[in-house]
Amino acid sequence: MNQEERFRAYIAAFNAQNWSELVRHYAPDVHLTIGNGTQMIGHHAIIEFYRKVNQQTRRIIEVRHSFTDGKRLVAELASEFEAIVDAPDFTSGPLKKGDRYRINSFALYEYEGDLYTNIRAAVFRRDFGPLS
Repeated sequence: MNQEERFRAYIAAFNAQNWSELVRHYAPDVHLTIGNGTQMIGHHAIIEFYRKVNQQTRRIIEVRHSFTDGKRLVAELASEFEAIVDAPDFTSGPLKKGDRYRINSFALYEYEGDLYTNIRAAVFRRDFGPLS
């Protein structure tokens, strides 16, 4: 499996909320910085953060494009969050049940072997609206 196939398997595990599979892609001390500037260190911190996100929303990530140079993988991602409960403390701002929040982002994944060691994401488009 090449790095781009591995990345798509990682995103599939993320979308399925398959935490045991997802953690297999991270180095134990992986660093993650998401689009709003929140930083996490370690796969346990990342999984706990996304467990909370998934208690409040259904999130689906689509890989639009990706490429790798053998040390880094860059991807353009489209994400949609649908609030399944009122989430006044949601990381990107308050959501009411049924609200949808869409973002497009670029993400840089640095890796050693098969493990992501550093992940940084930047949001370049946001779209917020009610369920349609």
